[in-house]
Amino acid sequence: MMLATKPNNKTVKEFPSMYKNYNTAQTSIALNLNFDIPNNHIARLIDMFVETIPHNIIETSVATTGRPAYHPAMLIKMLLFAYSRKVFSGRRIVEMNTENIPMKWLSQDATISYKTINNFRSSKEVSNLIKISFIYFTKLLADNGMIEDEALFIDGTKIEADANKYSFTWKRAVDKFYPKLKEKIVLGPRIKSVQVK
Repeated sequence: MMLATKPNNKTVKEFPSMYKNYNTAQTSIALNLNFDIPNNHIARLIDMFVETIPHNIIETSVATTGRPAYHPAMLIKMLLFAYSRKVFSGRRIVEMNTENIPMKWLSQDATISYKTINNFRSSKEVSNLIKISFIYFTKLLADNGMIEDEALFIDGTKIEADANKYSFTWKRAVDKFYPKLKEKIVLGPRIKSVQVK
């Protein structure tokens, strides 16, 4: 605990950031959800990926008073898993957390409000974190030989999971923005090799 002085010379206590206890490696006494998830399940891949991102990048600033916050890594894992299942609504994510065993494992069976999820994903810090996470994800895939940057597109089109009539991309736009994307990846946080465990 540190003491700080305000301009009017009053001493104020500064408290360290608080998060609720969160650790997916620790088993639960009541029910171990870890045993019900296959090793090749996407929830385990998401867990492994988020754990490769350094904690000083994930842990954003939080209020120093009041109830401890949910750990940002847990919320990111929940969002990524929900998005992988095409669930985007905050209320549906909460419903998924009560009914879906892999989601319960990622959240360690925490009871989370839809407001918490929506406030988290709409914050500016998370917007920046998503950009940095993209860099780490690209590095992870490249280090494990899953992608190469030689082929970007096929015949000037981009392929989306939910394709519609507006999913066409002009080749000029790709040529224009690819160097900027490449520069962001190169100038992003200095990442050493990331290996899949």
